[in-house]
Amino acid sequence: MPRLAPAALLATLCACALPAWASESLNTRAEVLAALESGYDVSLTTDLGRCTPEQGTPVTQTRGGRHIDAYRITEDGTAAFSGSHFTVANDGKPIQQFMRYQLRPDGSVRFTTYMYDLPGLQQRGPVLAYQCTINQGIRFHAD
Repeated sequence: MPRLAPAALLATLCACALPAWASESLNTRAEVLAALESGYDVSLTTDLGRCTPEQGTPVTQTRGGRHIDAYRITEDGTAAFSGSHFTVANDGKPIQQFMRYQLRPDGSVRFTTYMYDLPGLQQRGPVLAYQCTINQGIRFHAD
């Protein structure tokens, strides 16, 4: 029995520490930039059904998420970051998809996605663009 006491104590300490590992919501542009500039891992989730499609872009219920690997802040204060991945289109053909996020000084986020056929990288359809705001279609988290 005495050997179990250290294990029980360790289990209790680990259980108490778990909330410290939880993700913290970033609710303003300033919080997002502070987390990025402090070196925190920042991720985002999108719910395009809560965003406004730009002209020519269809309404969608698509949701997703990603980590911000790199970012750039331009002279006008826009924080831009992007990502890409290979995927398969609805017709079963492989494509390359590029996604761009622009977090503007007013807290709005413009999300655009570009898709290209492989292997020649010919553009596949129009650019799709959505206007979102923090906590309205896009959420940021610091890990």
